[in-house]
Amino acid sequence: MLRPDHPIFRQPFVVTPSFERIPSPDNFERWQPGFPDTVETFAIFTPRGDKEEPGLVTSDAGFESLPDAELVLGGINMKGPRYAAVARHGSFVMWGFHCLPEQLTDSGRRLFLNSLAYAVAHRGAQVETLRQRPTRDELDRAFEVFVDQYPAEQRLGVLTRHLGGEALPPALAADAAARRSWLAARRPFLHPVDDGSNWSTAHQLAVDPQLQQLGVGNASLDLLDRLAARLAADADDQLATTLLQRYVPDVPPAAFADWLRTERERLYFTEAGGWVWRVRGTPASSPRLRRVDGEADQLLRLDASSTESTLTITLRVQQGWHAWSPKAKDQSPVKVAVLPGSSFVAAGEPSFTDDEHGMLTGYSEIQLPIRRTDQGRRLRVAVTYTLCDEATCKPPRTVVLER
Repeated sequence: MLRPDHPIFRQPFVVTPSFERIPSPDNFERWQPGFPDTVETFAIFTPRGDKEEPGLVTSDAGFESLPDAELVLGGINMKGPRYAAVARHGSFVMWGFHCLPEQLTDSGRRLFLNSLAYAVAHRGAQVETLRQRPTRDELDRAFEVFVDQYPAEQRLGVLTRHLGGEALPPALAADAAARRSWLAARRPFLHPVDDGSNWSTAHQLAVDPQLQQLGVGNASLDLLDRLAARLAADADDQLATTLLQRYVPDVPPAAFADWLRTERERLYFTEAGGWVWRVRGTPASSPRLRRVDGEADQLLRLDASSTESTLTITLRVQQGWHAWSPKAKDQSPVKVAVLPGSSFVAAGEPSFTDDEHGMLTGYSEIQLPIRRTDQGRRLRVAVTYTLCDEATCKPPRTVVLER
């Protein structure tokens, strides 16, 4: 990936690299079958010895579909030719090359300074979308590239890790054309199988049956028009309200028609950003909750984040102190409550990463299943805990966090 016409090559310093063609790394062809035998490059820095540490790259999968992101320059790396070493997301510019300043070539030095200037030029630019979920591009690569790198007997398992919800035909293991045809029929209707809180299925997609019933893909603006028409005919249309909550979760059904009419020209669908429709120019919604009440505690750091179905509380307890889970008898366990006014309610009992005695020490997590009951993203929770050491316990404290 090389874009010499990008502004980062022209200002404030003109970058005039000396290009040369070198043999393509073996992994480039493996990640992108048919990649040429050579690749055009220019030197950013002069290596020192044989123990150079690798730099950083970011995947292009779903990246440039975000309205606030762009890929600028690739680099020789251990992954693939479409991974970027220089990229911008909102006001942030990534510089992925790893070297000491004195190792930079003249072109590398100028490009680095231009990268700093490019970041300054975008100061204040919003990060509109955070990459949080798998994309169809990643699934395509699994079906087209990765699967053939495994023994035949393992291929269906590899595909299942990326696409679930139904049994995969055995023919997909060996027949690339069958894989392409089978996936093409399902591709417009794909959606993550869950909210991403389960690591074993966090990157798995499946067909959305309600979307398939409607007969239109989630990335098509026609979906929104059909939902608006169904709601106009019946404000309680179950299919429309279900899909609206899934793909436009921040807009109430009663306000949807006006929202669509007003924002139509600024709408975009993002897979990486949550498989939802968003309005260009609006800032990203962080999954993190912020503290709004409760005194600071030097003995415990408490943080929280949430997906559509799981609230995660993290505790970092100072050495020598501990809290308790409900497993501990005759103790005061940590309690988590979803407060009124939230768009969610608790959907089950919390789970704790405690020891066999119910003790919470060092780093631990509490996960509470939640369920959406209203449009919007507001989530307000109270966490009550009691810290103890070997001799005594502190008075209970309550922290309120919200998003």
